[in-house]
Amino acid sequence: MLLKIVIFLGFFYVFIIRYLYCIYIFQLNHYELRKYFKWLYKNKTNKRIIVPSLISLISLILLLLNIKEPLVYHQGILMIISLFFIHFKQEKKKLKFTNRMIRLIIAFFILLVSSSIGCLYLLPQDYSWEDTVLALAIINNFLIYDIFMLSHLLVLPIEGYLYDYYVKKAREKIFNHNNLQVVGITGSFGKTSTKVIVGEILKKEYNVCITPQSYNTPMGLCITVNKYLRNIDEFLVCEMGACRVGDIQELCHIVFPNIGIITSIGPQHLETFGNLTNIIKTKFELVESLPKGALAILNYDNYYIRNYRIKNDVKVLTYGIEQENVDYYALNIKYDQNGSTFEVRYPNGERSLFKTKLLGKHNISNILAGIVLADYLNINKRKVIHLISTLEPVKHRLELKRFPHYCLIDDSFNANYEGFNNALDILNQFKNTRIIITPGLIELGTEQYTMNYRIGEKIARCTDYVVLVGKKQTKPIYNALIDNQYPSSSIYVTNSFEDGFKHILSKFQSDFTVLLENDLPDQYNES
Repeated sequence: MLLKIVIFLGFFYVFIIRYLYCIYIFQLNHYELRKYFKWLYKNKTNKRIIVPSLISLISLILLLLNIKEPLVYHQGILMIISLFFIHFKQEKKKLKFTNRMIRLIIAFFILLVSSSIGCLYLLPQDYSWEDTVLALAIINNFLIYDIFMLSHLLVLPIEGYLYDYYVKKAREKIFNHNNLQVVGITGSFGKTSTKVIVGEILKKEYNVCITPQSYNTPMGLCITVNKYLRNIDEFLVCEMGACRVGDIQELCHIVFPNIGIITSIGPQHLETFGNLTNIIKTKFELVESLPKGALAILNYDNYYIRNYRIKNDVKVLTYGIEQENVDYYALNIKYDQNGSTFEVRYPNGERSLFKTKLLGKHNISNILAGIVLADYLNINKRKVIHLISTLEPVKHRLELKRFPHYCLIDDSFNANYEGFNNALDILNQFKNTRIIITPGLIELGTEQYTMNYRIGEKIARCTDYVVLVGKKQTKPIYNALIDNQYPSSSIYVTNSFEDGFKHILSKFQSDFTVLLENDLPDQYNES
């Protein structure tokens, strides 16, 4: 009896670990079953679950046949050990127990109890209570993913109702707000940094509400408006994200922007969009949702933005670093380890000199978008120049951190091709040993191999040592390095950033710079 109790407690413990990991990944996938199914199918960790799941099934069959040999318990113990090592690990982010997550958990346990009651009628009548409890533990461990998915379907109507309620509430608050100007910012990359820069500039003259962190989804915007927007606010600055056609239009129908900024267009999320044409169309949903005569601020360095024909009547102001034929042009750009200096040529030909702590060409481009808006609003140029000089890097986006024996360029939140290239250009300027830790780029669809291979070619030119995170997903980069005669002794392949960083600290003692590029969330982890 004691052994059965121990096994039951083990099953219960394993069940909780599996369930928490299950809902954690579901949350990372934005509560979308399609993305979750894809993860469940592809994720290496869950393929390993097949074996212990089969063990639980065998144990269940033996229990149903009333075979009470020690083998049953040995199989149960084996399953517990297997699942413990698979699931018990430190995750990069913590599970957030939001109201939606709590509703999902409640629905899950209602179904769990119902399933257990139903299974009682299938078990032999002569089972002792400990055999019954053990059998239910085995059944529920085996059915955990089915029960979880049913619980999601159970709460979907509630989530739909709540979505409509919060959207309606946010719209009403926007409509009833006097003299509020809404700035929408989108792009394949650069939108978070641009949002922060624009927000900081506007704060010098106005009361401003800014979407926090990466609140760039419909519910993120609703939370911002309903919870953080004050009656005294004159500007609402919104970051707008998208994974498929119509996403930006949906966001525009919540906050109704009258100023739109498009920072970039590229193949990011190509896997979900299907093709580049859909990405272009979706990003320009922001501009084409603007009212007549509203302001669109566009980055004309981007080929797709520059060549798009806008279908509505808006005022367009353009900016660029590479394209001179723009309204606002950045020139005489100089970089060093302390930041950047550059000049801006205004539409009237006047020039101003700017200094910033921010690193990299694309940060200057993001700053330029803020300068365009500031000039349009007639904010004093001297104030803007001073503000730009005081801007701090956005966390985990080309954030330079100095330590006693080395420098760290933290670009771990970057996940796009252009930003990756820019980060390598910055690393290349350092005179000491140059090291990169990266898992490469993801969600590039059919371009996944090609673009990662190109990144690998540039890594070969700009670094002295490479740590690749994830053997499968970094294969294109590895192949490019070898094809470019990069010494294999200078390549280290691992399954985690933590192990990669420990390896670097043990191998290099001092005078080196590490670029941390694109730390992928746990649903892409190969370990």
